[in-house]
This record gives sequence, structure tokens and C-alpha cells, in this order.
Amino acid sequence: MKTLSEKLRDRIETEIVEGLLKPGDKLDEVALAARLRASRTPVREALRALAAVGLVNIRPRIGATVDRPTVSQVIELFEVVAELEGVAARLAAERGEDDALAAVAAAHDACTSAARLGAADAYYAANALLHRAIWEAAGNRTLVGQILAADKRLAPYRRYITFRPGRTQTALAEHEAIASAIQARKGEAAAQAMRAHVRILGEDALTMARNLRL
Repeated sequence: MKTLSEKLRDRIETEIVEGLLKPGDKLDEVALAARLRASRTPVREALRALAAVGLVNIRPRIGATVDRPTVSQVIELFEVVAELEGVAARLAAERGEDDALAAVAAAHDACTSAARLGAADAYYAANALLHRAIWEAAGNRTLVGQILAADKRLAPYRRYITFRPGRTQTALAEHEAIASAIQARKGEAAAQAMRAHVRILGEDALTMARNLRL
């Protein structure tokens, strides 16, 4: 059973990942304790736990803030996640169980349907489920853990990239290439398609930086 500080950590983490708490936002212990109906001690413990995984920064005389990486750091994170997800796609293609590959196919169909309906939030959720289905099909718990840790830090920026004008149609074609390679059990093709899909381009990064004021 989770402790109070662990529950608070999960709550604050969810708010960061979903963009309710934005990069650079001040995380005042007193205000958080009042809002979350807890004392300051478990809130402080929760913030320290989030700092340990890079979601929060804690500095003397400044306190805690939501991590706000530089443009270069965001690009580096996308590069790392692209490589990790590329490995996941390759492993899914090469050794994924039939039921796991069926789950990937179903998630791909759901993502495509949401995109065609023009339901932005539904598409974003379906997109996340598709990626998660591929990670799970890889059958490597350590790899999934590493992807999740890095992906949480990228969540606000991944959302921006997902919703930029014209991106959805391009992403659908990329998803098709990834899913087809996995179903055909072509490991290297799946890896290359996934890396190309996740890696952020320089122009996209600069546009994102201007809009998010990184």
C-alpha cells in the first residue's frame, strides 16, 4: 500500500505530465499542502522524489519548480527516447507474442480512427496507447521502465509536437510504417521507422521553443 507521500508524488506527477502544472511553475509547499489537503512534510517528500527523476528542480532560496529544460535538453531527450523506442519496436517485431502483436494492431486501428474523426484528445490518448502496446510487445521490463522515465519528462513537449499543424496526417503514415514492419516481423525496419517517428527535427524544436518560451 502506498504511503501518503507516494500518493502525493503520483498526483503531482500526473499534473505535470498532463500539463496542468507547466514547466517553470513554482511548487510552493504551503499552497500544495492546502490544495492537496496534506501536511507539508509528505508534500516535501513527494517533491524530493520527483526531483530525483528530473520532473522537479529544488534550489536553495528558490524552492521547487517544475523542470524547465533548455531547447538543447529537450532535443537530447527526444533523441534518447527515439533510440529506446526504436529498440522496443525491433524487439516487438522479432520476438513479440502473437497476442501482443494483435494488441499493437488494435491500438493502431484505434489511433487511426481517432485521427480521422478529428478528436484531438482521443487521438492523443490513442497515440499513447499505441506506443505503450509496442513497448509491452517488446517483452523487456527494464526497457519499458527506461522509456517511461524519459517520456514523463517529455510529456508537455510531446503534446505540443503531436498537435502542431499538419502533424497528425504525417504521423498516421509513420504509424502505418511502424505497425506494418512489426506485423511483418521486420525488426530493423520497425526500429528505423520508430526512430524517424519520435526524433524531433530542428525546425520543430525552434518553433516549439518560441511558442513555449524555452
